[in-house]
Amino acid sequence: MVKGCILPWMHIMADVSGDYKICCHVSQSSHTMGSHKDPISSLFNNDKYKEVRKQMLSGQIPNMCKIACYDIEDLGGESNRQQVNKRFKEFTKLQDYTNDDGSVNNNPIYLDVRFGNKCNFKCRICSPYASSAWFKDAKNVSAHKNAKAQLEDYYTDSPEFWEYLNKIKKSVKYFYFAGGEPLLMDGHYKLLQWFIDNNKTDVELTYNTNLSTLNYKNHDVFELWKHFDNISLWPSVDGYKSHCQYSRTNFNWDTFITNLLKVRKYVNTVSCTTSIYSILTTPELIAHMRTLNISTYLSILDTPHHLDMRLLPDNIKNKVNKKFEILKRKFSFNTDQLGNINKTVEFLNKNIENESNLLKRFKTYNSEVDIVNNTSFIKIYPELAEWYEQI
Repeated sequence: MVKGCILPWMHIMADVSGDYKICCHVSQSSHTMGSHKDPISSLFNNDKYKEVRKQMLSGQIPNMCKIACYDIEDLGGESNRQQVNKRFKEFTKLQDYTNDDGSVNNNPIYLDVRFGNKCNFKCRICSPYASSAWFKDAKNVSAHKNAKAQLEDYYTDSPEFWEYLNKIKKSVKYFYFAGGEPLLMDGHYKLLQWFIDNNKTDVELTYNTNLSTLNYKNHDVFELWKHFDNISLWPSVDGYKSHCQYSRTNFNWDTFITNLLKVRKYVNTVSCTTSIYSILTTPELIAHMRTLNISTYLSILDTPHHLDMRLLPDNIKNKVNKKFEILKRKFSFNTDQLGNINKTVEFLNKNIENESNLLKRFKTYNSEVDIVNNTSFIKIYPELAEWYEQI
């Protein structure tokens, strides 16, 4: 059994900010493992990595992991830690070979590199930090008005990054692409070509993509993908039709379905982040995907807290509960799928601390975005109109 989380023994996450982290779910800026200013070749066995490994082996919970995973687990939800421990259970033995000082002798096996934050969507659960599309309107939204207009890409043109990749290429088995939107990033296509040129096409490529476009400059992603043995797409779609279009500005349901069918042979599952915006029609989304013979994975939103689905009123939670019960009677699910659904529902039905303040923050934030987008929350969510107006 994995002690803590397997990622510190196999994984490096290179953030859009130029910082390195244990994983993408660690959101606190103070919980970094290093910076792009530091030699990446020294990162995997630096003092921070060694300390996290020692803490996990001794049964301690690192502070950076508490909010990201353990708090979600305590509320009944499924965390990223639990997901990766199942996915990468074959690497559990790496923990047995940890040196006394917390260092390891192996190179990273799994890389997650964000080649900037270029994106064509302006999702409400997102921010200028992860989406360049937010820059223009950030000044008109209180939560984002102090955000940096960051479009730096610290890795695509970094000689040190490519030298390190060449050094560890034999050990790298997995590469994760997310954004921004990875299919709009120069670094993504440069890396695919690098893998092809270096005869490293056995690497497993995993994507979180909005599938808004399959064309970028002169690149043909299908021509590049055909060289690889294992490609797994996790297209992101938060809720069903109008609910997703509302919360993910510039999202178009018809375009998504058209492109989803084009890449169907690569699709592992669609990925839905459950939030105050998406959970009402998440059962409809799952049902629709089942008609396409595609599964849906639910991820519980951890931040921002004012968009947490637990803030919804009890009468709405009860309606969502009934929808999920009908869904489970109508379709059969395997153990993992059923567990994912049940953990999401369990989390939804929990109470949330500081509810009154968070609701006010939600109303302020959402109202400001509605003004910017010329949209209406109660038009899209009429069943929430009375609740929303009383906040």
